[in-house]
Amino acid sequence: MKTNEVSFSEAKRKLFNSLILAALVVPGMALAEDGEFTSHKEGKHVIPASEHTFTANVGLTSDYVFNGISQNFRTPALQGGFDYAHSSGLYLGTWASSISGNQYTNASMEWDVYGGYNGKVNDDLGYNIGLMEVVYPGGKTSLTAPNKKWDTSELLLGGTWKGLNIKYTYTLTDWYGISSANGGGFEPFMIVNNVATANCASDNNCAGNLNSKGSGYIEANYTYEVSEGLTVTGHAGHQKVKNFGKLSYTDYKLGVNKTYAGFNFGLAYTKTNATDNQLYHVITAGDNKKLGGSILALSVSRSF
Repeated sequence: MKTNEVSFSEAKRKLFNSLILAALVVPGMALAEDGEFTSHKEGKHVIPASEHTFTANVGLTSDYVFNGISQNFRTPALQGGFDYAHSSGLYLGTWASSISGNQYTNASMEWDVYGGYNGKVNDDLGYNIGLMEVVYPGGKTSLTAPNKKWDTSELLLGGTWKGLNIKYTYTLTDWYGISSANGGGFEPFMIVNNVATANCASDNNCAGNLNSKGSGYIEANYTYEVSEGLTVTGHAGHQKVKNFGKLSYTDYKLGVNKTYAGFNFGLAYTKTNATDNQLYHVITAGDNKKLGGSILALSVSRSF
């Protein structure tokens, strides 16, 4: 089960991660403000008018929700990153967010590094192929298995037609640390009446040694511009976790975004049908939170 241990070494790691995050969200170079944008996980890639374009983004959200699941124990998160785009369509970037050690043992930050290629068939039809490495510095799925981490590698494939985007994410490693506990991974148990049961979320109910490599997430996103600077968005996605079917779920999101004085203000409502288990329902000493239910989140961000 995920725990949150407080120690001197943990405090040093949190301080180090905070310094890294601060470095990510403070622009340190000439950055472009103009260009056509295409979305990535939590920020924007720029399709540059010039040959080389650098951008930065910084944001604050009342709850970091990714694919319908809160990543920060239903608390606010600081986020930010840098992106580089070449006029050929190639891009590289990094992005980070504060997270909760209640969910990701011994971790206090998520750090993404990604790259790929954005292409166009015409002005309405585009495509993307990319790779992403999701790292949780210091995070371990088990205190007794130091080599088992939450870190995840993903292949991203996407297509865009006007305001519609379809994307598929394929997991090249274990899906966020999920694997059999007898191999040192995190194998959630189902929860009934706020109590963990002996019923595992794995397809073989804790027998054998399973991994979640090859899991996939398919999503559809639609953005509609109501007026200049005002958009509404809709999202539907389905996560399939290989060998851990009880962790699979579908999520939905409705959102509205308003650009004002250079800032982007967002309001989003998400809902999932995630089952009640130790991955989506974290119980710690004195606290009990479901992370995949109905969530309303406010955010403010700025790109440079």
